[in-house]
Amino acid sequence: MLKGAIARRYAEAIFEIARKQNTIDRSLDDVKNIAEVFGNRSLAYLLREPKVPAQRKETALRQTLADKVLPTSLNLALLIVQRELVDVMPNIATEFENLVLDYRNQAVAKVTTAAQLDEAQSAIVKRALEQRTGKNIVIQTRVDPSILGGVVARVGNQIIDGSIRNRLHVLQQQLISNISASDNDLTSEDFNQPVATV
Repeated sequence: MLKGAIARRYAEAIFEIARKQNTIDRSLDDVKNIAEVFGNRSLAYLLREPKVPAQRKETALRQTLADKVLPTSLNLALLIVQRELVDVMPNIATEFENLVLDYRNQAVAKVTTAAQLDEAQSAIVKRALEQRTGKNIVIQTRVDPSILGGVVARVGNQIIDGSIRNRLHVLQQQLISNISASDNDLTSEDFNQPVATV
């Protein structure tokens, strides 16, 4: 089974438990924490290594996570290790976060601007994205001067590119295609016409 499908299945299972227990926020923090712990090189090596006894892996996980996560989240971590899916945990965390966002009718917008946005500008961008997507937008901003101006927003798989860099690129492409089209219209007679001088 593909990594994405496995991640989705586990994320859906833990989400349903969290929804029933009214622990969605805490479970989201836990799942992110587990993914981060599994990203630790030395611990990840221990958890992946087939020669390490299962009991030792479980003990290491309990010592690392027991006082930091809910019992259901700890059980998820133990199950992931038992089924040798340590590498899938970051995908599970991503899928779980997407489920939480969908449940709340929210979407994360990764917004790139050439300069830092102030509060009023952020509010305008947020409102525009909410109107476009129909979701409550959570903005994550970053600055990239190479876009020259305007805004580039990524909401899920959708990219909205209102940057000056993109507008210049589109204009350049239009000019090139117009020049190419007019070049195709030229005939040998066009070259025999006298050129007007100014």
